[in-house]
Amino acid sequence: MSVLHMYESFGWWRRADYLKVHFAESWNEMHHLLIMEELGGNNWWFDRFLAQHIAFFYYIMTVLMYAVSPRMAYHFSECVESHAYETYDKFLKAKGEELKMLPAPEIAVKYYTGGDLYLFDEFQTSRAPQSRRPKIENLYDVFLNVRDDEGEHCKTMRACQTHGILRSPHSYSEDDPEEEPDCMVPQADCEGIVDCIQKSFKSSNKAKE
Repeated sequence: MSVLHMYESFGWWRRADYLKVHFAESWNEMHHLLIMEELGGNNWWFDRFLAQHIAFFYYIMTVLMYAVSPRMAYHFSECVESHAYETYDKFLKAKGEELKMLPAPEIAVKYYTGGDLYLFDEFQTSRAPQSRRPKIENLYDVFLNVRDDEGEHCKTMRACQTHGILRSPHSYSEDDPEEEPDCMVPQADCEGIVDCIQKSFKSSNKAKE
């Protein structure tokens, strides 16, 4: 999102759907973090210190990667999300019966079952809006849905590797699902900062001619 906002400021990028979907993904991941914190994941100072510093360097790395090659960054993110899915899946199989006996954190119940679920639908680009409505009765259900969220992120990251095709699940017209929404018609378009700079110079040269 940082890179896309920069491109937007330079007039290189006009794809609102990417910003919507990526914001919804970050909103979902933030709630994963809040759930883990409510479960006591941030109780130890060293854990917080390590997580915050890793997150900083991860951010710098992915911003640079995305600026050079979005396809490479999306593939890397797909691998990360796939690993997260597998990790949660193993945890559920190993601790499933214990988790079913424990209560769900309040933040998980609120996020998955209450309020406006627009953003919850938004990051799941392989599904129609409102097609997934989780039930949260215990801690097992919480981790099951966190795992499934990671699976949906993985699908979205895979789709993003084909440049320019990502669409918000809410952008399709009910009357014509193939209709191209206005927000998807870019004023300018490029892939990666190298491509953007090259196209910018080409546009300037054509204007001079």
